[in-house]
Parts: sequence; C-alpha cells; structure tokens
Amino acid sequence: MPQVVVCVNVYDLSEVNEYTRPLGFGIFHSGLVVHGREFSFGGHDYASSGIFETAPKAAPAPAIFREMVVVGTTEMNPGEVSNLVGDMDDDFHGNTYHLLERNCNHFVEALCFELTGKMPPGWINRLARTAVVANSCAPCILPVSIRAVADTPSVPPPPSAAQYTMKTGGGGIFGGSR
Repeated sequence: MPQVVVCVNVYDLSEVNEYTRPLGFGIFHSGLVVHGREFSFGGHDYASSGIFETAPKAAPAPAIFREMVVVGTTEMNPGEVSNLVGDMDDDFHGNTYHLLERNCNHFVEALCFELTGKMPPGWINRLARTAVVANSCAPCILPVSIRAVADTPSVPPPPSAAQYTMKTGGGGIFGGSR
C-alpha cells in the first residue's frame, strides 16, 4: 500500500485566537484527516462512542476552519483506518469527554500517533494542558468559569484508554513542539 498523507485540521473556537495563536496557544477544535475522511471526538451523556466523522474542513459550528497541518503518512488502507477508529470507540465514549483533560485534541493526538507514530503540533492543545496544571498548582490565577470546568469531573475513561496516554506520553504541560 502506498503512503497516504495524514493531516490535522485545526479550527478556531474563539476570536481571541487571532491574538493568542502567534504566542503559541489558543482555543482550538481539531479533526484528523486521512483517506478523505475527518475524525474527531465530542461529548454527550451516554456510554457510547463520542467519535464522529465529518467531511474535511466541515466541523460543526461554532468551529471555524483555521488551517491544515500535515503530520506524516500512514500505510493503512481505508478499511484498516476504519477498524482502528472502531477499536478506539470503547476508549472514547462521549460521557468521558472533558473540556481540558480529554477533548477532541487528545483524541486526535491518539489517532495520529497510531497512524503515523508522530504527534500533532503541541500548540493545538497547549492552552488546555496549561489550564490543568495552573488549576492544580495555583487555581486562583484562573478565571472562575475555567476553574468550574477544570473541577467538573467526567466519567473516568475505561482502563484500556490508558494505552493512548502511555503511547503518546500525554503531551506534557506544553504538549510538544511549536
């Protein structure tokens, strides 16, 4: 099978990104694109898959397409990719979604790593990681609305989901390069 390009589509979720993106962070949604399909993850109240598929560059509102980042290549064919995403269903239930600790960007990191052995750029999820650390070290510096989100428990992901954190390294506070 020939090498197929794997990309991450990044979407703005806030107008503030115009000012923060040059500094290396922002409020972003992301989806992974391979074989002309875009996969992402979102929250709902049920113990069923939160993974969803859209046409590339067509994430649901309020997401506004910002840019496409080429991350690497994969040798997986479309059927193998579908099987991989299906295998990840049980580990990414909608009721395990958490805005800061288990969001669409975390899913994209896991899927990207499975397909390419590489991680998306760290700036995509840097703000969420920084907020988690700030909330645990010095919660008083975060706005009350962010503290409320950071302190809201989600349903814990199943134990099998730990494989994705272990493989990707969890990204650290600053989530990798750039």
